[in-house]
Amino acid sequence: MLSFRTPAVALIAIVSTVLVPSLGFAQTENNEPTSEPLQINVRNVLVDIVVTDKKGTAVPGLHKEDFEILENGKPQAIEFFEPHFPSASAPVQPAPPLPPNTFTNVPTTEPNQAINILLMDALNTTIQDQAYARQRIVKYLGTIPPGIRVGVFLLGDRLRIIQGFTDDATLLRASVEKLAGKPTEVALEATPNELATQTTSLNNLSTMTSDPGGPGANGGAQLAQMIADLQDFLATSTAEQKNQQLLITLDALQAIAHYVSAVPGRKNLIWFVGSFPLCLPGITSSKIGCPYEDQIKKTIDALAAARVSVYPIDTGGVSAPNADIGGAGQDSGGSLVPGTTGLAGTAAPNDPYFAFISSENWANATGGKAMHNNDLKGALADDIQNGSSYYTVAYTPTDPKEIGRERKITVHLKDANYKLSYHRNYFERTPGEIKTASAEPAKDPLRPLMDRGMPNFADLHFRLLVEPDTTKFDAAPPDGDNPALKPPFKRYSVRFFLSPQNLNLVQGPDGVRRAPVEVALVAYSQSGGSLNWLVRSVNLAIRPDQMGIATSSGIPFHFDFDMPPGDVYLRAGVYDPSTNRAGTLEVPQSALRPAAPQPGGSH
Repeated sequence: MLSFRTPAVALIAIVSTVLVPSLGFAQTENNEPTSEPLQINVRNVLVDIVVTDKKGTAVPGLHKEDFEILENGKPQAIEFFEPHFPSASAPVQPAPPLPPNTFTNVPTTEPNQAINILLMDALNTTIQDQAYARQRIVKYLGTIPPGIRVGVFLLGDRLRIIQGFTDDATLLRASVEKLAGKPTEVALEATPNELATQTTSLNNLSTMTSDPGGPGANGGAQLAQMIADLQDFLATSTAEQKNQQLLITLDALQAIAHYVSAVPGRKNLIWFVGSFPLCLPGITSSKIGCPYEDQIKKTIDALAAARVSVYPIDTGGVSAPNADIGGAGQDSGGSLVPGTTGLAGTAAPNDPYFAFISSENWANATGGKAMHNNDLKGALADDIQNGSSYYTVAYTPTDPKEIGRERKITVHLKDANYKLSYHRNYFERTPGEIKTASAEPAKDPLRPLMDRGMPNFADLHFRLLVEPDTTKFDAAPPDGDNPALKPPFKRYSVRFFLSPQNLNLVQGPDGVRRAPVEVALVAYSQSGGSLNWLVRSVNLAIRPDQMGIATSSGIPFHFDFDMPPGDVYLRAGVYDPSTNRAGTLEVPQSALRPAAPQPGGSH
């Protein structure tokens, strides 16, 4: 039995803790979000549909009967229909201040049902365009409406999380302001000086062969071959760099999809990109087409399964070329056609027409929208607004057989002429994938909700009191489940006050209400590497005379937990397996105030 006091009334809840298997938090410091095999259950297909009018404004008020959905040209029965439109927000009243080192996952406003991922792409964007885009993002975040949940990611030589999902405009703005004056250089391509040196070398060689009196006059054929060899080498190097950029970009998109897959609802990936990554055939035996179609297919699969729609925003503000792109890389239904210039192609690296086609195809295939104008702030606001206003439909395919085929989705409105944006295809699992999935052990439902930077979940409400301990513990074994945690570290007393609301408290013959819950604490580095973790099964038991204080102040339980110093984030989670409800909360260590010294220097 654990017992402790709240500030007002003694509440003794019978709380027993049991060690449970690790949720798999042990990972290296620089691990990215873990990729898992994509599993699409064709028995239930969800499609998020954004409907806009001629002005690009989302259209509310439609009903299930207004929609018609086909899969591979065959009508499907809509079994579920739900509109998602943000309600007009009432004036936000400031939340009452919490005591020092006390935090809560109870939202101050009703959160928007969609989440928004801001991806600042330094890999495919010039330094000049990066600076401009980040300034525009900062300006927008200063005016973000209440309840809009946003996470900020940076793509350089790898994917990094800059700010976890939050609706706190101050935190979001500060995270981007730190980067606004520091554009990110990625050492994959030749620098301007290196390109100038290469050009000078080629020009010098050409001059030597063209000048009759020059030093290369008598060996013109040999020098000509040298020039050709150098040109081939530079072309191959460029192709290798561009292909590497494409692969890094696809890996990043897959990582984002897997990372947010546990979050219910639609996700809007707002991608600030200067020039779309190209797929060049220079390092393959093929002279046409893209050698990475499987990777592109896998990426589209992952985005569809996670309900992620892509909104590319051209950071250069280049207007769309005056050309008809209707057939480029698409079939008549807007689906991507393998082997054509769609999501990737073989155009010249600086071809603006190709970049326009590619961004439009990414948006079209995933249910998003591409933006090509100078108003980046306005484009960002429009993407978030329209991406948060959508309809969800679900159907069971009439063809239940899965052998790895592509399935194309077509949605029509019966009596209206509006633009529809939605995921246009998905891929069945192969028999091997089905067999592998059925053999996998069941995953802990709390695990994916505990990743660094994930949105706070509030199906279960709790307060968290995190008090630094002034006692020196460097010589003692660490508190937590990471035996490799080394000093220096600081010990914290972590006290939960769990609301009984939404808990499945079962009353026994003795009048005691009981509920088993799973509790997890994880300390993360800024980059998302887990530093320490603790996972326990907690059996709550509340006597009848305790129910009143439990309702007003929460059910208390407590753990000691160690974290190293630095830019560290504590994530706490509670899961009720009987109702499949969870609550999570993330607290930066920088938000914790030092504890007042105790008499005698110890507790």
